[in-house]
Amino acid sequence: MSVAKRILLIRHGEVADAYRGRFVGKTDPPLSEEGRAACRSLRERVAALAPAKFYCSPLLRAVETLEAVGGVRSETVFDPRLCEINFGKWENLLFDEIIHHADASPEQMRIWSEEPERFQFPGGESYGLFAQRIDSFMRDLYKTPYPTVAMVTHGGILMRVISVWKGVPPSRQWENLPPRGSLAVYDWKDGEAVYVE
Repeated sequence: MSVAKRILLIRHGEVADAYRGRFVGKTDPPLSEEGRAACRSLRERVAALAPAKFYCSPLLRAVETLEAVGGVRSETVFDPRLCEINFGKWENLLFDEIIHHADASPEQMRIWSEEPERFQFPGGESYGLFAQRIDSFMRDLYKTPYPTVAMVTHGGILMRVISVWKGVPPSRQWENLPPRGSLAVYDWKDGEAVYVE
């Protein structure tokens, strides 16, 4: 039988204006002041839920979010499996720039949209490997003894986690993208996750 667990999903706050609307993966920008403020507004809720352990992406925007919500670095596991996907040559581009990019063929765009599990960003990470590392992290998380844990990470990771929990295919994962600077709480037991708040 699985250990019952409450899992807090925290998406990092908004980043600086220069990166807004862009595909930011391995790039490491800081939070904007607006992003820090949104994350600080979560501090009381996070404290009330009292996670025994934080798991955080080592990228700066996640680390700054961790600090803003009241996480303690010395009690946090920084796991590279929680880093955002590497967009490769499309890193830091706007969607309009990608679809007009010389390397972006109509077939690439179709696969990205309709069959993302078959897609690899040019010069970057494949969705398959991305999903494998997230699923590996989650399997390890489920085995931890802590009753309440928090994940501080990126939109792509949280989309994957929530989509797996809901049985949503990768082609519809965008439906489960949490806003930046947000907190969602799920109870997980025996292979099922139930949304709490």
